[in-house]
Amino acid sequence: MVGRPLMRTLIKRLGSAIAATALMAVPSLAADIANPDGINMIDPTPVAEQKPAVDGVNFKLSVVSGAIGGNANHMFIASVATPMPFISSFGAQLDLGIGSYRESYTSAAAGLHLFYRDPDVGLLGIYGDWGYVNPEHAGRVGVEGSLYSGRFTIDAFAGVQFGQHVMTEFVDELDFSYYFTDNLRGSVGHRLTSRGHAANVSFEFMPEGSGGWSVFGEAEAGEDEYHSAWLGLRYSFGQSSANTLIERDRVADPLIRIPRNLASVTRCGEIQDPANYYDSWNGFETTKHEHLCADDKELDDRGAIQGKK
Repeated sequence: MVGRPLMRTLIKRLGSAIAATALMAVPSLAADIANPDGINMIDPTPVAEQKPAVDGVNFKLSVVSGAIGGNANHMFIASVATPMPFISSFGAQLDLGIGSYRESYTSAAAGLHLFYRDPDVGLLGIYGDWGYVNPEHAGRVGVEGSLYSGRFTIDAFAGVQFGQHVMTEFVDELDFSYYFTDNLRGSVGHRLTSRGHAANVSFEFMPEGSGGWSVFGEAEAGEDEYHSAWLGLRYSFGQSSANTLIERDRVADPLIRIPRNLASVTRCGEIQDPANYYDSWNGFETTKHEHLCADDKELDDRGAIQGKK
């Protein structure tokens, strides 16, 4: 698969996957047609050469400490990634986080990844998450993808932010990563949240022979006087055969977007004049709301009295 254009490869495989998934409604017929003469129609690569999206059930436990939006945030994060039953070229990952923000508020988050991945080429899938900094919360849903080329990786997320406490608007994350060694990754990137654009730098280092332990960190700054930085300790374990950081990132589990997704609910205020209430979409209906998380200018224009900032 190496060397083929990514989109051509993914479109071809996704088309085959849709057809195979429909056939699985009749298991006996699917077994005969989806695998004639030992060929997997989901992945036309010879069976002996096929690589799963996730090489087993894998786990990550992380502790992070630092600041988001200029205020202290400390979290415990747990993740589990697994290949899809019967369709190993597809995988899923669930991320959960809980912690404290500014010593006075609870912070929490959850994320779900559903994706197709060829470990030699890249990843394409759908992603959704939810972030909470008591009492405000917001969700995001969209498309995520990765492209692998030697020691370079591009990770991207583009979608829509929504919820009771934020305006419905476009958000994104973009990271350009380089593995200086098999166990040291550095990245630069861009974020777009309800507070505006921000630049990001990050790293992760897994010492050789560490048994799955790694240290990581991120720092970002941008519009609306936004700045964040945190360090973390991570333990990766499970059925993966990965022995290095670059292998783990490409065969075991995709990027975790917690606590990044809390950025949009770190500056919030109460709008005083009902005429300035904003349209809030909770995923099912649109209503007028007075409690808004946004940048300082938006809150000031609407006459909001700020709480967290």
